[in-house]
Amino acid sequence: MIKPNKKLSIILILITLFFHSCDNEDVSTVNQVDLFYKAFGVNPSPSPIKNKGVFFKDISYGKKSRNKLDILLPENSELNGIVIFFHGGSFERGDKADIFDDFLTETIESILDNNIALVSANYSFIGTPESLGVTSALKDGTSVISFIKNNSEILNLPKNKIILAGVSAGAGIAQWNGLKKSSNDQVKGILTLAAQSTYDLYQWEKIFKDFSLENLRMRFPDLEEAFFKFYNGEPSKEDLNYLDYRSEMDSEDPPLYIYNPINSQEYIDSDGNIDFNVLYHSFRHGDYLREKAIEVNQEFSGAYQETPDQFVLRLLN
Repeated sequence: MIKPNKKLSIILILITLFFHSCDNEDVSTVNQVDLFYKAFGVNPSPSPIKNKGVFFKDISYGKKSRNKLDILLPENSELNGIVIFFHGGSFERGDKADIFDDFLTETIESILDNNIALVSANYSFIGTPESLGVTSALKDGTSVISFIKNNSEILNLPKNKIILAGVSAGAGIAQWNGLKKSSNDQVKGILTLAAQSTYDLYQWEKIFKDFSLENLRMRFPDLEEAFFKFYNGEPSKEDLNYLDYRSEMDSEDPPLYIYNPINSQEYIDSDGNIDFNVLYHSFRHGDYLREKAIEVNQEFSGAYQETPDQFVLRLLN
């Protein structure tokens, strides 16, 4: 690639980004940067990935305080698709910037090199005044998807070219939305890393040996507190069914990538405390999802078949 001087490079990248290439000169192209600013209210920021791509930070997709997202676009304006990513943190911490840590750098670079854009979104934390428990975070995910679809023309995004992705809690947001007919109409795949298998926590009694949610709630006050914040109170059967995205799985759903790295199901550690890393990320959650996928004939993949970026590229290219 020819590297122009720094001032010219920003201008040339933005012009390339927002215009379809054409043989004739189109003076309206000069106004496209203004169009982007008017639509989202932000100007480009330095890219977090070795100066690759064009980065727009803190775009508002809703009215709540954490309804912000970042967009990292390849320099080629002809997008092959977009990956919408949700960060982890037990719905209590974390940030959209977490995706740009070293452990996903190679994946992001591969995605950008194949003209695929990346969105990283924040969402409402449980236990905050504006939150109704985990449901608020899940619905924030729906709002992010709608925002991207509604602005697909500005982004130059082809139809039906969305991958939903996330780590841990973010993987739950990706699954809940990616498996629902109301929000997955343009979703080509769901990429989950260290995912939970359902947010009907009582079903976890089918996952872990000798697991009793009621007994654990009585034994561990911190779990009881987390339970009430998670559900915003004591959940009804209707609440549990609404949050059980595993039950939504069927053969018409997008392919699901499952990777749970914790090779243990011993959720009580040697000191007699709950090991939340095992409880939330054990391979048994991955097994429970794969069992359902096999039952309903839904396509699935994982680390033994392909890397996360290979999964994305296979579905979008």
